[in-house]
Amino acid sequence: KSAARRLSISSGINAEYGERGGKMKDLDIQEGLCHVTASAPLQVMFGYTSFLRKHTSGMGTFTMEFSQNKPVEPHIQEQLIADYRETKAYKNQQSSGIGV
Repeated sequence: KSAARRLSISSGINAEYGERGGKMKDLDIQEGLCHVTASAPLQVMFGYTSFLRKHTSGMGTFTMEFSQNKPVEPHIQEQLIADYRETKAYKNQQSSGIGV
């Protein structure tokens, strides 16, 4: 039963990485511990601690380390620009003529 539980937890964690746009690199289950090595964009990792605690009854931990910079996808760039143009800072910059 405990092995099935560990596999259930690890498959849920694997699925979560996939949903967040991440890629699993390695999965090692030994002596009741599941060690996952994966990569995912930093932006999608916010809130991951809550997911992990919920699915491991508060026992799961994780660490992150910088891997690489990648260009933002064009549709995300457009959304970021649109969001910034709605900010007070952008509107103040436009009205003052700075950076135009």
